Amino acid sequence: MPELTSKLVFGAASLGMSYGLPRPGGPANTAPSEAAAGKLVERALALGIDTFDTAPAYGDSEARLGAILGTRGRVWTKVAAGDPSQSLDASLARLRRKRVELLQWHNWTAALAKDAAWTAAWTALRGDARVERLGATTYGIADAKAAAASGLFDVIQCEFNLLNQGVVAALAGRTTTAVRSVLLQGALTDEGRELPPLPALRDAIDRARIVAHGYGLTRLALRFALEHRAIDHVLVGIDRKEQLDEAVDIAKGEELSAEHRAVIATLDLAGDPACDPRTWPRA
Repeated sequence: MPELTSKLVFGAASLGMSYGLPRPGGPANTAPSEAAAGKLVERALALGIDTFDTAPAYGDSEARLGAILGTRGRVWTKVAAGDPSQSLDASLARLRRKRVELLQWHNWTAALAKDAAWTAAWTALRGDARVERLGATTYGIADAKAAAASGLFDVIQCEFNLLNQGVVAALAGRTTTAVRSVLLQGALTDEGRELPPLPALRDAIDRARIVAHGYGLTRLALRFALEHRAIDHVLVGIDRKEQLDEAVDIAKGEELSAEHRAVIATLDLAGDPACDPRTWPRA
């Protein structure tokens, strides 16, 4: 099913910084070496994944992508503060390219839409040759809906997974939608990642594993996002070859069954903070 494979976006945060829950028995995840990062990106291109999501906040991610990709592929990056035009210039220098396919305001909130100076600086980028489209990354239903209604963005990137389905439901039909946190930093995979000590999260993961029995939790989580009609792009954070190969295999593989579709809605935690990594206790 190539149309599902084409929905995959390489989440490149882990190319430049520690990201995701620790794997069993191991230390906190660290960014791959430059050589390993290069092999990952080259393999993604060979497998048909040509879009890479990065940000200035992701350590060396932009610089590494720039060194590996050159002018190949499609790049999404972000602005977190200050003058968006200046931030874009700095990102383009690190990325070694003249334009990006998507420039997103990182962690946008509705309050920014009331800031006339910010709005003027942002809308000045509309039609800028350095940018194909403008977007926002958001958290929560209220800010995602406000971003979609603002007319300031072509793409809204929001959180979505088996345990957190509400934002996409609220956005359905309003905008082009990209989703992240589909595997919830590795919690919704078959790897047995070390979960934070949150009973609500652990109970929800246990229920998801029961639903996924015989099918696979990683497969259930990723297929749910890929098959969702209101989702246009699915970001998957990648830090090793096995993850990349598995994601592509899942995108090309078996569809969700009617039984899976019927029960997936019961896994939603309805906005419980336990499924928001920003609230997780840190070691």
